[in-house]
Amino acid sequence: MERPQSRGFSPESLDAIERTIETAVADGRITAAIAALARDGETTWLTTAGEMEPGVAMREDAIMPLASVGKMFTATAAMILEERGTISLDDPVSEYIPEFANVVVEVTSETGDTKRVPPERAITIRHLLTHTSGLTVTGNEFWDAWGAHTGITTTTHFARALAAMPLVAQPGSEFGYGQTGAAYEVLGAVIEIASGQTLEGFMTESIFEPLGLDDSYFYTPEKKSHRSPAVYRRVDGELRLDRPAGEDFSRSTFFHGGGGVRSTAADVLRFARLFLEGGSVDGVRILGVASVEAMMSDQLGERAPQSWRERGRSWGFGAAVQYAPDETGTMTLLQYGWVGGGFATVWVDRKERLVAYFNFPLTPPGDNELLGEFQQRVYAALVNPQDEPG
Repeated sequence: MERPQSRGFSPESLDAIERTIETAVADGRITAAIAALARDGETTWLTTAGEMEPGVAMREDAIMPLASVGKMFTATAAMILEERGTISLDDPVSEYIPEFANVVVEVTSETGDTKRVPPERAITIRHLLTHTSGLTVTGNEFWDAWGAHTGITTTTHFARALAAMPLVAQPGSEFGYGQTGAAYEVLGAVIEIASGQTLEGFMTESIFEPLGLDDSYFYTPEKKSHRSPAVYRRVDGELRLDRPAGEDFSRSTFFHGGGGVRSTAADVLRFARLFLEGGSVDGVRILGVASVEAMMSDQLGERAPQSWRERGRSWGFGAAVQYAPDETGTMTLLQYGWVGGGFATVWVDRKERLVAYFNFPLTPPGDNELLGEFQQRVYAALVNPQDEPG
């Protein structure tokens, strides 16, 4: 691996990041971690800390859940189908899942009374991609459906269950991520129905295999189970074992479009190069330039939450986008990426030609403060950075 300074990073600052991660392990915030940086398509730094399980050091090729970072893969799959002419982003979801023709919107009056009204427009695939479908389902109704379907039925069965729940906003009117970003579970079902394949099958054939992502899956195969670290959950301020090393969720016909992909640092860095290199990696084209630009563009405008807009943030397809003014005052894209479960983060910075990845084996909620500190320290480690993050 090249010396970090040759790719524009201060080795001393990267050492400081390693110490930060090691301290987080020593202090009991996390049990293990893997972090990696790539620049100009080359991995320039990768570090691990902690243990896969007691007595076994964390592996550089650990296969770990990405949680909601997996939405970047699902959005990519949707854009592949759009480019092939199999779907259109403005297709009504009901063309693929008829139950969505009967959705209703629950409206609350100023007096607190609620009533259900017809939607003003159909939910489209674009609405799913941008979390503007109105499917911001909360509370026990959602979690009851989640428990009844995930790992038990199929991606499409769960989508049909969501169609039976009232929308909380008119389709297309506002951004609402909701529980787990559930619109992407419906998007996964649309991809399955439109492609005639499972979401796993489509991603394997159209993304994983062409890009050479040999360690990316929805369910880790048994022969690679030894590369899955133990997963912990924070209970009463302490970390307790939630899933032993080598153990994965039981394989089923349910594939989470909102966050089911698990992968290695090497595979994630390679996948993310799609967004630095206009949709192709090492001559293998997955998406056209226009599709990549759409995914990395502000798709919300004034519908983005006020707190986001104040910080130059919005949502593209599959991930958030971060903007800041350049020297002429023009708003320029700084980052494209997302956080999964408070334990995984990936972002792409085209100006710095940078991809960053950080993951540690916790069950949500993870440690967003640690993820944020990692991002700050990565930019601090750049030698003569072209732009600071906004």
